[in-house]
Formats: sequence, C-alpha cells, structure tokens
Amino acid sequence: MIRLTNITKRFGTTEALRGVTFAIHPGEVLGLLGHNGAGKTTTLRLITTLADPTEGTIDRPPEFKRRLGYFPDDPFLFDYLTGREMLYFMASLYGISREAIQPRTRHLLELLELDKKADQLLVTYSRGMRRKISLAGSLLHDPVYWLMDEPTEALDPVAVRNLKDLISSRRELNRAVVISTHQLALAEAVCDRLVILDHGCVIFDGTLTELKERAPVHATLEDIYLQLVGAQCSGLAPGRKPR
Repeated sequence: MIRLTNITKRFGTTEALRGVTFAIHPGEVLGLLGHNGAGKTTTLRLITTLADPTEGTIDRPPEFKRRLGYFPDDPFLFDYLTGREMLYFMASLYGISREAIQPRTRHLLELLELDKKADQLLVTYSRGMRRKISLAGSLLHDPVYWLMDEPTEALDPVAVRNLKDLISSRRELNRAVVISTHQLALAEAVCDRLVILDHGCVIFDGTLTELKERAPVHATLEDIYLQLVGAQCSGLAPGRKPR
C-alpha cells in the first residue's frame, strides 16, 4: 500500500497541493480526478519520487521504484531508436533478460497495433504512436503499481479499448492502478474508487456508489462532479445550493 499524509507542495509562492491525504491499495483501480491545474500531475510526480513534497509524508513499500510502472502524459523517448529498440532499452533498465523481453514486447506491440511499425524510427511516429510505446514500456516489467497520467490522450478507439482491458487484467492480478484523468467516462468505466482534487485539495475520496448517493437519482457522473466542484469553488459544502 502507498499512503499520502497531509501532503503540501509549493512552487515558489504557488501552493499546488494542500493537505492531500489518501491511500492506494493493491487490487484497486483508483481514479484521480480534477480539472486542469487541480494538482493531479503533481500528485503523481510526488508518488513516483520525481518530486518531493514541501510538507507531509508518503509511505511506500520496499523496492517501490522497481515495482513501479509510470505512463506520463508527455513521455520522453529517444527519437533515433526504433519502437522495438526503445522497449528493449527500457526493459534493460529493469534487468529483464532478452529471452524474457522478446515475447513480452511482441505481445504488447501486437496488442497496441504497433507490430508493423515496430522497426521504424520513433522520430517518424505520431504522438499517438509514441504514447503507445510509452504505455507498452510502463508494463514490460509487470509492475505492482501502475500510474498513468491522462492515459487515453491521443489514443485511437481500439487502443483505448485495449487499455481498459489491460487495466482490468491488472486488477485481476491484484495490482494497484492509478489513473489521473479529467475524462469522467473513463473513470466511470474502470475505476473502483475516486479521489477528486480541486485547487490542490481532496474534496472527495470514495467509491462511485458513494459519490452518487450525494446526488439525485438520475444525475450523471458529470452532473455530480460539476456540482461538487462548483460547491467547493463557491465556498459551500457539497450538496448545498447558493442562496
């Protein structure tokens, strides 16, 4: 389990996160929701150790970095490697043998429909194709904790469907998955629990069922989300109406 306790992160005079507390459990798909600038990416970077909190603590399991898979919003790739070479390089960083990596690479390339482009240079890839390579690389070492930042951005519908299947399979293997997104449909389709951020604060932590209990019977997730965020922005308790 990973636990964030009273996390605050400042960039100069800007407070990106304020007192953020929640846990990430094995076998759970956690959706980290919020509008642009709510603090989602900052939270992921703190969890992955790419940044340090200004205040608060993050408790991680032993050998966390070796057990982590991270799919960033803007992946860094070496343009003059081929897609296959890039995956082999990423695998070498985790000490995976060539014999083991070949079938894993082949499977992921086929799943993400990159097998016919795998031996072309990455400089020729579209943004969507580059993101697929990064997605594949984040799974090569069978991570226990899989963190993704806006994972469906630039992916085609088939890739999105395959991503959802991959998320389900990670849950079945008792892996923890964290998805940072503002795509409410994705969160509703795959997440077991939601943490909603607004202006750097956690304004909800619970299941989709618990969230829906706060709203009228026929309200959509979009309705509930907008009501919750709107109440916080207005300085009101969730569910209250302005006078």
